[in-house]
Parts: sequence; structure tokens; C-alpha cells
Amino acid sequence: MVSDRAGSTPAPSTMSNEKWKRIGRPGYFGRRRDEKIKQLNEDFGKDEWKLVWVIDVDFLGGEVHYDFEQACKKLYEASYLKWFQENPLEIDLVCSYGECIDNAPTNVDSGLDYMKQEAFSTHIQDIAVRNVLAKMGRKFEGPKDKILVIRSQDSNGFKYGPGNIPFSEPWLIAQPSKCPKWANAGSVEDFWQSNKWIMIRETQPALF
Repeated sequence: MVSDRAGSTPAPSTMSNEKWKRIGRPGYFGRRRDEKIKQLNEDFGKDEWKLVWVIDVDFLGGEVHYDFEQACKKLYEASYLKWFQENPLEIDLVCSYGECIDNAPTNVDSGLDYMKQEAFSTHIQDIAVRNVLAKMGRKFEGPKDKILVIRSQDSNGFKYGPGNIPFSEPWLIAQPSKCPKWANAGSVEDFWQSNKWIMIRETQPALF
């Protein structure tokens, strides 16, 4: 299955200098992920576009680009880690479960790997929670059939969803916000959607 990381990054060309340009912020994909990615492949070609998460900061030299996995590990997960470190009782509660998922029972197969995306929509928060537990030296201690579902408002893990966890550096969230209506401003989800860009490749003539 494809994911928000779709749009593969081509290997560097030896025949030309390659440049990429930002063309827009697509916002929330959700259940329409596969449909939107199919359209992007049709519009630009499978290897001619990519998704990146962009931090615009002058003191870092203008802008920094993160691919899907980098954005998950260095920004998304980091926010979860900071929040759980500040709320240790919540970690105890999470550990009372046997596992966690987002949108399907098969989510557990992803383990700690953000690149293992098998479901109908991209799931990140469950993987982030597993990684945070590992970093904090904790683990799920409950019965295997006691599952923490981190999803909609009626799920038992709703408060751990990306729409409720604050982004660790909210001043880096791009404006105007692309935050979905179901998420809080300044949240991890706000960052994920607001700083997500489509970039297309431009092939420049070789200089030599």
C-alpha cells in the first residue's frame, strides 16, 4: 500500500543538475490517500514528485526539508516523547494495555517502523507511541487482547491522537494553518498537515 511518503525520490542523476520546487500544500489525505496519490502520479509522473515537510526558519539558513521517515522520527515522534515525559502518569496508563493501533488490527505489524504502512490510510501515532515507550525503557504490560485504539473521539485512546498532542515547537507550524477541523491548533496534526508540501522535480540542462 502507498502512504504519505509516496512519490519516490529519484537517484541523483549524473547527466544533469536536479532541482525541486514546491507547488503547494495538499493538506489532509485521510481515506482519500490512494486516490490523491494516484492523481499526483497521473499529473506529474510517479518519480517526478514527492512529499516533504518543510520548516522555514531564517536562523537555520532559510528552510529545512524532511522526508516522510525523517519527519516522523525527528518532529512527530519528538513531540510525543516530550509530552509523555511531561505526563508520566499517562505512560503508566498506556503501558496497562497490551498493544496500540490506529486504523486496523494489522497496525501492530508495523512495530517501530514508520515505513511499514499496510492500511487504507497512513498511521503514525501508534508507531510513535511504541517508539516513545522503547526510548523511555517501557513496554506494554497488559493482556494482548486489551488494545489501545488511538483514533476518533469515541476511541479509548483519543487523547493520545495527533490532534490532541501539542507540537513541541508550535512556532514552526506554517501559516496559514492547514489543521483539520477535528484537530487542535498547535497540535502534531496541525504541524503534519500545515508543513506538508508537494514538490516536483525540474531537470536542468547539464553544465558540462
